[in-house]
Amino acid sequence: MPESFLVALRVVAPMTILMVLGAGVRKGGLIDRPTMRKVDVLTFRLFMPVLLFKNIYETDLSRDFDLRELIFTIVGLAAVFCLALFLPPRLVKDRAQAASLGQAVIRSNYILFGISVAESIYGEGNVGPVALLGAIVVPATNAMAVVILELGRSGSAKPGRICLSILKNPMVVAALAAFAVLALPWQLPEILWSLIKDIAGVTTTISFISLGVSLDLGETRANRRPLAYGLLLRMVVVPLIFLPLSVLLGFRGPTLCALMVLFAAPTAVASYPMAVAMGADGQLAGQLVCLTTVTSVFTMFCFTFVFQSMGLL
Repeated sequence: MPESFLVALRVVAPMTILMVLGAGVRKGGLIDRPTMRKVDVLTFRLFMPVLLFKNIYETDLSRDFDLRELIFTIVGLAAVFCLALFLPPRLVKDRAQAASLGQAVIRSNYILFGISVAESIYGEGNVGPVALLGAIVVPATNAMAVVILELGRSGSAKPGRICLSILKNPMVVAALAAFAVLALPWQLPEILWSLIKDIAGVTTTISFISLGVSLDLGETRANRRPLAYGLLLRMVVVPLIFLPLSVLLGFRGPTLCALMVLFAAPTAVASYPMAVAMGADGQLAGQLVCLTTVTSVFTMFCFTFVFQSMGLL
């Protein structure tokens, strides 16, 4: 069996198994979706921020920093943001649906998929470029999502309210805290660092099981049009524009892996509670998370297989 196939399989197999396990747990009546929603909130406010903090803290900024990648990421995110901001209101008339659709396009599940995919390919402790890019991507996409959702809710974006929403976002707080700690002349105490690693270590498992519990592609008929738009934009249009550009610009290895996850990962799980909290269409947001996540099992396998076969990863 080709090595590239095995690498691609190693990327998607753990995620798939955990999601299937989550679906089985729900079917067996061990936990229901309302209970899991509370776990999702805990994951968004505690587990994912701690994981992001850990990955940034472990990153060697002098070694893993790539100015070309940073510039390309900023330009790419700006382009996707314009797409997510201006196109959805022209595709669907309902403002709340347009806001959920726009958030789904701009906000990839980078922190969860990025580390999982990178560790599957390169091994634990070798994901510096992926973690470093996440320190930029996660706060930026959260900020962009706030703008889109605020415009969807009120039709205008008040700078003060937007800045406050951004600064209160757990991912932004975690990233800023990690950079602040890195600037200190001493390291974290071992007992505190061990606690951080323990909390971060359960994030991937809990998150993917939660996805399996939450997967519900029923009742999608009423939203089939915005769902089709969201799936096409998030999982097809964005990656097929930016991944070939990434290759043409010469990005390789972990750097290309980071860009692959950024532009090809499914919609972030946290987009559902954020859509509900900010008055967007929560049902559509949840369905977009489910549909893009299921689709990503196939698309992430394909992108990984192709890049691995070409010797690019």
